[in-house]
Amino acid sequence: MPQPYDIEIDGAGYMLAPGTYRRVSDGIPEGRTGRVVVKDFFGGQRRALQLERDRSWDSEGVGPALFGQGVEPWPFSTFHGDGVILSVSTGSRAASAVANGFAWMGYGRYLNKSIALSATSWASFVRDEDFGAGAGFTDLTAYGDQNLACLFGSTLDVKTYDTGAGTAATLRAGRKGSCGVGYGGYLMFGGQDGVTVRVDNGTNQDSRDLDGVPRRMALHAGRVAIATRTGSLFLWGGKWDGVAAQWSGEPEPFFTHGVYADDQDYVFLTSFGGKLYTWLQGAVMEFNPNAGNNRQGWRATGLEGRSCYGATVAANMLVVAIVGRDGVPQVWAWDGSGWWLMNTIAGGQTRCWPMFLAGAGNFDLLTFRDASVTYDLYRMAYRDATYHNYNGAGDWSSSLLDAGERDKNKAWRTIGCTFAAPEIRGNAASNDAVTVALAYSTDGGKTFTTAASTSVNDPTNRTLDLEASLANAAAISRFLMLRVSFSSVSDWSPVLTGAWAEYELLDAPAKRRKWSFKVRASDATVQRDGTIAARTGRQLAADLWAAWSAGATVPFKDVDYDATAATSQVRIVGIAEEVAKPSDGGRWGESTVALTLVEV
Repeated sequence: MPQPYDIEIDGAGYMLAPGTYRRVSDGIPEGRTGRVVVKDFFGGQRRALQLERDRSWDSEGVGPALFGQGVEPWPFSTFHGDGVILSVSTGSRAASAVANGFAWMGYGRYLNKSIALSATSWASFVRDEDFGAGAGFTDLTAYGDQNLACLFGSTLDVKTYDTGAGTAATLRAGRKGSCGVGYGGYLMFGGQDGVTVRVDNGTNQDSRDLDGVPRRMALHAGRVAIATRTGSLFLWGGKWDGVAAQWSGEPEPFFTHGVYADDQDYVFLTSFGGKLYTWLQGAVMEFNPNAGNNRQGWRATGLEGRSCYGATVAANMLVVAIVGRDGVPQVWAWDGSGWWLMNTIAGGQTRCWPMFLAGAGNFDLLTFRDASVTYDLYRMAYRDATYHNYNGAGDWSSSLLDAGERDKNKAWRTIGCTFAAPEIRGNAASNDAVTVALAYSTDGGKTFTTAASTSVNDPTNRTLDLEASLANAAAISRFLMLRVSFSSVSDWSPVLTGAWAEYELLDAPAKRRKWSFKVRASDATVQRDGTIAARTGRQLAADLWAAWSAGATVPFKDVDYDATAATSQVRIVGIAEEVAKPSDGGRWGESTVALTLVEV
């Protein structure tokens, strides 16, 4: 049966005022545009998802520029095949130290000496001392003014080595150790006498017992930090008391992690930037005893992997050699605020036992290769236009950018990057043509599509922009990754200072309708079928005001009910009544009521 009136609200019929009916969708409209910008590189890499800071994901071959305000290709690296040293492996530590103007490396039975720290070019090691068949280095440390202390585990007594005279001597007959540190003219060592840690200079000696076997030692906070196999950390300082004929200090426990379980735990222990770092349960951990009670104990720094093969401090960075979760060998540098990926070696030899070179040959760092006499040399600090620290190529990758709305798809429309520097950072006279390219990924970095590239050959041109528009439907995803690549780098490079992407947000709002119209509330209203409405205008208006006041959901039949037979559930969210002649107080049956309905 046809509906006798235009609309029906809560079972009551109403006629519309001509030209006032409007039906639209309700909610946030689709297609909102926005922009996401990466402009802060402080804090390094390993940021997988866009959070409070727009940092970077793993990016090989680039490092911090302008104190983290930008990035550039870094570090310079090369390799050297050494005809002197034994083949180094991950299964046996290559211990190293710097003393008397040289960098020293102990491996197997041999103590090897680098070229002088003042030398400007690198050459192979010199085999300086042979400790005999069966000896195997486990640790090496500076000891006294120009001496070294050599530790061999169970294979040989602790030896001291005078680097000036080139002579070795036994510290004390029968004393063996696996780890040690030179401190105040004495050697603190342990690892071969159960829980006992010793202090000895060949003349005076003393010892203390800890809660576990010493595993690794390092200078920290003016004392010696000792990690034990039970997971405890001790600090031991003091000096020799000649009157009492004993060492004045006592080991002070300042943290216990738990029962030692993994042979990789404490594979290194080193102090950097006033904090203590180690490898613990598959991750690089930081301990800051001065952080206060709100952050006691070890804190993860964000770098994890299957295994670790040593660490050192070089060029004001902590360098760690690991095998990542994916089985790929990696070398990382920590600048105190974040990690920077120096290189990955997919399908290659594991890098191990990083060694500080202190500028020997104008290099800062050496990493050995597993089962090889070839090693890698790195220049991490910029020296001059000739001895620079630029990598020949590098890629910077953003984290997974989501524009703050991770749950919604975006149509990415335009991407770009900026390069800028307030100074000339490389060789100002260079004519090297550096290629920079901008690419994007919508599949989490599995594949990248190059969007723009250019070649620049003027080091004095300090600013550069790269921008690309993406075709319709070319990049629709919840996440976007940007990648900026540097190649053909010789002795200068633009500094990446920002990357951005513009998008259109593809919302999925609730699919509901919204109506606005005016109804006639008058006496003797003529309906569609020619009949007269039974209710007076006063009653029609009063019913609508009552429904609005109640805030209840009511059934609604639209103007096309005859064709659709659909009934919607709505709420009256807006109402306004107009009276043509307010002075006619007796005729409230002559008004127009404006309504706004929203589907529930």
